[in-house]
Amino acid sequence: MADWDDSDDDWDQSDDELDKKLGLATLDDKKSAVPTFDDEEEDLTIKDKIADEKANAKLNKQKGSALANKKAAAKAQKDELELARKAMAMEAEMEANMTPEERRLMEKQREEDDAKAMADDLFGGVDDGPARGGGSGVGGPGKAMQSGDKVSVKCMQHMIC
Repeated sequence: MADWDDSDDDWDQSDDELDKKLGLATLDDKKSAVPTFDDEEEDLTIKDKIADEKANAKLNKQKGSALANKKAAAKAQKDELELARKAMAMEAEMEANMTPEERRLMEKQREEDDAKAMADDLFGGVDDGPARGGGSGVGGPGKAMQSGDKVSVKCMQHMIC
């Protein structure tokens, strides 16, 4: 039989040598396994998927912050309610220690304050003069409207309703 010389055959080379000649990465080189070509078309579905993931991440971040804001508002409302309860309890305790004359004076003062608040709501704070707060703005407390002053429609609707 004939003795064959296999050293010249390209097809009989090892896989590593073939990978090097073809430009494929080996485990030692740690290059990408798939060669990239400049004329290769980009896959639009992959780009769309990446864009969707970014949009979803942004949306989830907004939802997370909205949830945090909602929880913070609920906590603030709960704290405000607790503060109001404590104030009512302190006021009730204070009234329990008052004499009947002091209670009558306090009740009368409350009625006057409530009536004044309702009148201010109804007439827009007419009783507030320059001595009390000295409000500013067109038609504000202690200030008469002039002929050139502008009136916002929102204010007029509020006064009518």
